Amino acid sequence: MEQMTLTEVVQDIHAMDEELWHYESRYGLRTRYFLELYEAGQLHDEDSLQTRDYSDWAACYEIKQHREQLYEVAVRETLKKAQKQTGISLPDLKRAWRPVPLSTGA
Repeated sequence: MEQMTLTEVVQDIHAMDEELWHYESRYGLRTRYFLELYEAGQLHDEDSLQTRDYSDWAACYEIKQHREQLYEVAVRETLKKAQKQTGISLPDLKRAWRPVPLSTGA
């Protein structure tokens, strides 16, 4: 199973934010509202570029959600361990982060 460092997870989250912004600016619609239409099957695919954009846009959002979940779990676990100590040093906290397993789903 592939693993990612927390830095890589954060980089992926920011990269997905940039991709989502790209689609939102192209189509003039925030991702939340796009997904409502997409998941309800209400979008008319005018051409193959739009069809691909729609599926890529939805996949990008799913990847971002997955990475945010990975980040949340890893940080919570690390903070839980660190809080047993007196005071938390952010550089020490970063060094304590372990690579997180990347499931094959996203």
